[in-house]
Amino acid sequence: MARFARNLIRRRKGPAPLPGARIVVGLGNPGQHYAHNRHNAGARATADLLNLLGLKLADKSKHAISGQGETAHGPVVVAQPRTYMNESGQAVQSLLTIFEAQPESLILIVDELDIEVGKIRIRPDGGDAGQRGMRSIKGVLGSLDFPRVRIGVGRPYVGDVPSRDPDVVAEHLLSDPPRDEAAILRAAERRAAEAVVVILRDGIEAAMNTYNG
Repeated sequence: MARFARNLIRRRKGPAPLPGARIVVGLGNPGQHYAHNRHNAGARATADLLNLLGLKLADKSKHAISGQGETAHGPVVVAQPRTYMNESGQAVQSLLTIFEAQPESLILIVDELDIEVGKIRIRPDGGDAGQRGMRSIKGVLGSLDFPRVRIGVGRPYVGDVPSRDPDVVAEHLLSDPPRDEAAILRAAERRAAEAVVVILRDGIEAAMNTYNG
């Protein structure tokens, strides 16, 4: 009986289901070492989104940290994975399980190489565009049929040619941008958070019309 009681208490720890919630996940790598990297643009944007929605990161599970609650635009969960980018699928699946949600409830905020720094683009679905976090999520869920807000971090150049060398690309993504570029990127992250609010409030088409121009 005592063992049953301990198990019951253990199951009650952590975030509780939030019926009908949209789950917004900003991809990145955990830890202060990566906090200002280009690859963490999505995770940084969730901080702006939490402020806009009046939520706080208060719930921690094995794979993600999240804030949840009723907002002016319905119930919302905002989360950052505690996994590394290449294992983002584990975090997303964990969130869907915890909040008893389906993949169509997801909205992702991600960085993208092939979008100019400072630009954002919104898509209702589609492929992973080579983004490793997205690739991991597709591998776990089987598809990417949900909206994503993409923040341009630009592709690195070797001379006058955009590089597709994996080592060059990895160094670019896992480094901090110079100050002027960082300011442009931060502004894009704030717009990405605003775009998510428009998706929640008015729908994906309205957000695309506003931010994809």
